[in-house]
Amino acid sequence: MASVAARARTDSWETKRAHQESEAANWVARRTASLRWGRVGVQTQYLRFDDPITIKSPLPSYLVPVLHLSDLSTQIAPQDNFHVKFEAGLPLFTGGKITNGVKEAKAGARAERALESKTEADVVFGAEQNYLSLLLARDVLKLNQDALGSYREHLNHANSYYRQGTAAKYDVIRAEAAVSEQERRLTEAQNQVDLAEAALRSVLVLSDAEPIDIRGGLFEIDEPVEMHQTIADAVHASPALRALDEKIQARKSDVRVQFGDYLPQVAAIAGREAVTNKIAQTDPTWYAGARLSLDLFDGGERRARIGEAKANLQDSRYERQHAEDQIALAVRSAVLDLRAKQASLAAARKTAELAQESLRLATKRFEVGTGTSLEVLDATLAVTASQVNVQQALYGIDLAYLTIHRHHGDIADVAARIQK
Repeated sequence: MASVAARARTDSWETKRAHQESEAANWVARRTASLRWGRVGVQTQYLRFDDPITIKSPLPSYLVPVLHLSDLSTQIAPQDNFHVKFEAGLPLFTGGKITNGVKEAKAGARAERALESKTEADVVFGAEQNYLSLLLARDVLKLNQDALGSYREHLNHANSYYRQGTAAKYDVIRAEAAVSEQERRLTEAQNQVDLAEAALRSVLVLSDAEPIDIRGGLFEIDEPVEMHQTIADAVHASPALRALDEKIQARKSDVRVQFGDYLPQVAAIAGREAVTNKIAQTDPTWYAGARLSLDLFDGGERRARIGEAKANLQDSRYERQHAEDQIALAVRSAVLDLRAKQASLAAARKTAELAQESLRLATKRFEVGTGTSLEVLDATLAVTASQVNVQQALYGIDLAYLTIHRHHGDIADVAARIQK
């Protein structure tokens, strides 16, 4: 089972997708943190005008005959114009928007990591459930194969006793019908094995051509499970609740981000123009200063965003409380189911022992001619049913135990410990 858990964690499409979502959230947190350091950029521009840009100044009329000019032309930009500008900006005060935005993004990244752990636990639980289902189906198949062998052996005895005159023809006919019915049950059991194996292949991302070697067997849990402590441990360790706790922290930071819009935004700016020619001779070569901005009226948009953020925060708190109640209920149900299946296992084993004894007595009576074939067949069916009940009780115990540790988030470690 440990190898099934390990394969599910690494190869399942769900765990791969959860890992990528966690990676994306980490990059979002890094991107948000980068806003603290401002921006440095460069702009380049090339323009070609139809003619060089010039300023013409008319001359007084009495100078025209002397200078032989009607005006004076001053070129301020050539026909080909190339412009390069470097600019930097650094936020000085944002009302806590960047700081709380970074906190929000980091909390979101932690929430995604917790959800990744939850997804892994769910995938491992699903894989181990399919593994246990396959073990149960194989055990049931083996029991039905043994039962078919018993029915055929009884049919041979019935034929032999009929030929000797110590058994009726009805005994032979009834034995033949039982063999036919058991063959049908065996076919159904084989179908269940095939379906269980297909389900396990699907969750482990195995093709039909890849070999699968399932070992181990259903196991019994002897360790005591205390109800209230188990629930408390699940609530404390649940990755789903950790994710919701981080989501609440992110929503708190989002409220603070929205409040930051009521405060002025201050940034330091600086720039330098590296140009070979300029359109206006008055353009500065470099500049430095600060920029302040503040919205005085926005029609209630900021207030609406704050209200939305607060509502989302309260919704997350309700979601977290509901999830805690559901986990406590699921763990309580699993503990009760574990106890019930443990009691069922003891009863099923006792029933199986009695069924075996009944079969032995019915067979003995039939051999000496004081019993009927029907008694033997019914006893054989009861033995098979009681043995199946034992395996189903073990399956229920295992599934309930794994359900508890699914909510604890350590189901993969439990699988390795059980295998040892």
